[in-house]
Amino acid sequence: MKELIDTIFDPVIGWLTMIRQTISSMQVPASRGLDVGQYLGPLTSLGPGWTTFITTGIFLGMVYLITFIVISYNGLFIKFKNTIKWW
Repeated sequence: MKELIDTIFDPVIGWLTMIRQTISSMQVPASRGLDVGQYLGPLTSLGPGWTTFITTGIFLGMVYLITFIVISYNGLFIKFKNTIKWW
């Protein structure tokens, strides 16, 4: 029985292993702060305090949006979990 299951899932496991190795080999550039001047030019004339305030507001808005999306799709996750409960 184990051989049958291995025969079925071996290609999938090999594919997932290849994806994992590809992701592990990727390199991420050094972290940089958001330069508001590149996107919202007139805001740079307000000074560094206001620029930091606006950048923080944008960041918090994005965090709120991501949290809202995750909470909205919580029911979908539960349905998916119940669908594969037999596994």
